[in-house]
Amino acid sequence: MFWGRKQSTPDHLLVLDIGTAYVKAAVFYVADNQAHLTARGLAKQPTGGMRGGMIVDLPSVADACQQAIDYALGESDIKLDSVILGVNGQLIEGVTTTVHYDRAHPDQPIEQAELKNIIYKIQQRSSEKLRASLREKFLDDHPDIELIHAGVVDVQLDGYAVENPVGFQGKRLTLTIFNAYIPLVYASILQNLAKELGLTIASIAAQPYGLSKIFSTPNGAEEAKSGIFIDIGGGTTDVVIVKNGTVEGMQSFAFGGEAFTRAIKRRLGLTLDRAEKMKLQYAEGKLERAATKKVSDAIADDVRAWLLGVELALGEFHEMKLLPPRIYLTGGCAPLPDLKRALLTKGWTEKLPFAKKPFPLLVRSTDVLMVVNDSGDTITAQDIPPLALTKLTLDLTVPDDAVTNTLQSIVRSMKQ
Repeated sequence: MFWGRKQSTPDHLLVLDIGTAYVKAAVFYVADNQAHLTARGLAKQPTGGMRGGMIVDLPSVADACQQAIDYALGESDIKLDSVILGVNGQLIEGVTTTVHYDRAHPDQPIEQAELKNIIYKIQQRSSEKLRASLREKFLDDHPDIELIHAGVVDVQLDGYAVENPVGFQGKRLTLTIFNAYIPLVYASILQNLAKELGLTIASIAAQPYGLSKIFSTPNGAEEAKSGIFIDIGGGTTDVVIVKNGTVEGMQSFAFGGEAFTRAIKRRLGLTLDRAEKMKLQYAEGKLERAATKKVSDAIADDVRAWLLGVELALGEFHEMKLLPPRIYLTGGCAPLPDLKRALLTKGWTEKLPFAKKPFPLLVRSTDVLMVVNDSGDTITAQDIPPLALTKLTLDLTVPDDAVTNTLQSIVRSMKQ
């Protein structure tokens, strides 16, 4: 373990993944455009502390967060000032906005100022679009919102895909941007949580957005992956569509690993703690044949219910003509073999626009590029989501990516 670091070492940052069942802490520093994980911690959430992915008992959740931090730091003298807070997918409203902009002078090259003006209009339209949707959903009592993530999905000039339209001539510029928002009231709750912990918020991050960056590198040495990322947490499952390393849409439903644990408890007559332990041993292939069959039978109904949730979530992506066939599984329950087997069955995909038969893959710690594990600990499936969030501190934008750089500049100005 890397305890007892001197003050001359780089400043450390903290990631807190505040899940329904557990709080996960990851302590790291950035050097040479890599995130170096130095410590990690885990603490169980108190009963009633979370509801629907939202903090409802701030003092008890703050205590759980402090336990995870203390466990991670141990006896080290690392000082933490800032925290990245990962937000559950259930709290996120995602909006994909496409704008077709017909240029008045198509024979003149596109300039940076023109591009900036177009992107700014898209961001305004996205916010208005979501606010109108919330007014319809909640009538007069609708939550105000705060933008926490924006990403470029697609850029086209006269129907042709381009990475950087600056300097090109053309009539119609089409931009598609994905934005993620959270309720303003929850942003305030997170601010109070950080204050309880004596920390300042470096960023509030959409946990699903972190998943989209698992395979990303800034120079394109590793091709950004497209696929469906499924994060199975304790109480929720996030389903994220990623195109070339950029989030194109996300859905979440309230079904996670706790349901499988309760099923084992109920069917096998165990305590909750023993059922959880048996579930993990089953996922790791450490049970004898007879016990393996008992666990598999015990969770069979819940696996079918989970698969239906995945099917319904993917059915919500109405605007997508085709779904990517690769499915990347992550989160604490991702190693359960029953989930992969369920995704390989035929029936559930019949009403979904898959171009090819979907194929599930388990995301492993070595897949999270540009994150170095210096902690000495073994990284498990449940560590992958907070590990992915550490990459949000890295500059993953190609220097000449004018569209993304302009978008991020506008986002920063809109938050001020």
